This record gives sequence, structure tokens and C-alpha cells, in this order.
Amino acid sequence: MRPIKMAAIGAGMAWKNLHMPAYKRLADKFTISAVCDRDIGKAQEAAKDVGLPGERVFTDYEAMFAKLNGEIEAVDIMTPIGLNYEMVKDVLARGKDVIAEKPFAGTPKGAADLIKVCQKSKVKILIAENFRYTEENRLIKKLIDDREIGNVAYFIDNNVTDFPSAMLGSGYSAVDWRQHPDFEGGIFLDSGVHHVARHHFLFGAAQRVHAYGRHAEVDFCPFSCINALISYDVQVVGHYAFFCIARETQSPPVGFRIFGTHGEIFLESADCGYVNMSLKSGEHRAIPYKPGEGYYNELCNFYDAVRNNAEIISTPEKTHEDMKLIFEILKSAKQHAQPE
Repeated sequence: MRPIKMAAIGAGMAWKNLHMPAYKRLADKFTISAVCDRDIGKAQEAAKDVGLPGERVFTDYEAMFAKLNGEIEAVDIMTPIGLNYEMVKDVLARGKDVIAEKPFAGTPKGAADLIKVCQKSKVKILIAENFRYTEENRLIKKLIDDREIGNVAYFIDNNVTDFPSAMLGSGYSAVDWRQHPDFEGGIFLDSGVHHVARHHFLFGAAQRVHAYGRHAEVDFCPFSCINALISYDVQVVGHYAFFCIARETQSPPVGFRIFGTHGEIFLESADCGYVNMSLKSGEHRAIPYKPGEGYYNELCNFYDAVRNNAEIISTPEKTHEDMKLIFEILKSAKQHAQPE
């Protein structure tokens, strides 16, 4: 099979730290034909990373298509949430297959509109929701499907992060569009959509949600803490918690725990390297996995979809359901909010 000729729009941290290393590992499946970023320095650095000459570096994606349209089969869009809707819509209209960052619009309505555009254009579109592709979540899903802990009844997913401290660093939280978002939900939408995507992947569609929130007088999130009780169509009930102004000081953290009739699955963190399973019988297994493989697995799925018509795992429709749940949690949290 011949490599897919890709164009990258957005050459920030997502490109440098997540997507580009995976592309390098899959050089037999992908060729980067062009790079575009509004910041010429970032675009030039990205091009250098993959050996592209200067004439394939752009600050305007329309100029990129005007010059290289025939040499671009697909586009990887790695732009801030506020830009995703128009960017994805424009690229879809050009008939290009697309990898789009999550969430691929700032509102559920925007996502629904883009789904209609995608269906009309008949292109392949994969939403880069890496939680559907990570080795740890695949491993957990197999344990559940194989009924290793019996019938799953309940889970706890506790997510604690010190966003104010991270804002002062040089990582993903240090960028202006996350600190002062122009989309509803702020970092809860940005981060929480990952968490509910994992739940969707493991337990199916959510049915009902009831949430409480604690108001926050900050730009980056409407709530400092959100606690949600969610029921799923497989008779699973989950407690999902999101706390964004602190850090866990106890080890191991609460993490992600799934309770079944025969035992429990425990994932301490995404990068810990093993999934714990303990049973009522006293048996305990620490099952190893390789962290950080979600982006590699995404690209493999995209390649197989484009070249072999394989099924896409992370579809716009699934991501739309994830977004709707996030906004339902926000709505419920507002109704039952506690003062800061």
C-alpha cells in the first residue's frame, strides 16, 4: 500500500509531542506533504522535523491548498477548540480525508452540523480521541468483555489536576486559549471529553446524569469541582469527579476503579504502565501495557480506513455523544451549583 500524503494544520505542542513522533514511526504509511501554522516559526520547525523544504511551509492553509492541493490526500487538523469548527468544515468541503482534534467543534450543535457535512462529502474523518486507542483502555475493555471481574456494576473515575500551577509552566496549560477560552466549559470540555469518551468506549452510551458543581471565579473553567453520577445502558452506574485547582498528595491516587460482581479493576494513572485486577478469590494480577500508544494506534486506524475501508473507531458520531454528555453535566452542575 502506498503512503497517504498528509498535510498538517497546526504545528504546536500536539504536533510536536503527540502526532509527529507517531508519524515518524509510520513513515511507510504516511508522507507529510505540507505544514501550516499561523506562527511561521512553529511551521518552519515542524517542517524541519520531517525534512520538508521551505516551499512546503505555510501560514495560510488556503494558500497551501492553492499551491499543493493535488499533492494532499488528507489533513491532520491540530488547532485550538475555538478554531476547529470552521477549519474542519472548510477542509471537509475540499473533499479531503481528515483527522480532527477533539472536540471537533465548540458546541454539540456545531458537531452535529459537521457530521452532516461529512456524510454528504463521503470523506473519511477520524476524531483524535486517543482515549479510544490507548493500550490501557483497550486492555480494560477486554477484561470487561471477557467478564474477568464478573458483571460490571459501578465505577469511580477521579481526576484531580492543579491547573493554576500548570498555567505557570511551559506545557499544554500555559497557552492563552486554554487559560482564557472562547468556548463554553473551558478546560472541563477540553479535558472532560477524554474522560467521558473512555466511559463511552468501555460501558456504551450514557442514559442519565445528575451533577453538582462548585463555582470558580476563574476564566479557565466555570467550576473548580464537578461531581457527576452517570448511568449507562448496560446497567452500570459511575461516579465521575473533576477537580482542577489542586493535586492528589496521597499515593496511590483514587484513579480509575471499576467494580464487578467478582472483583475490581484499578488504573492508577495513564502512564503507570500496568492495570491492576483483584478478585474476591484473593487473586491479583498486575497486567503491563505500553503507555502513550494512543496516537500511534489512531494513525494506524486512519490508514486502514483510508486505504482498506476499515471501520473508524473514533467517529464524529461517538464524539458528538461525548460532547452532549459534557454539556449535560455542565447544565446539571449549574442547576445544583455550590458557591466558591
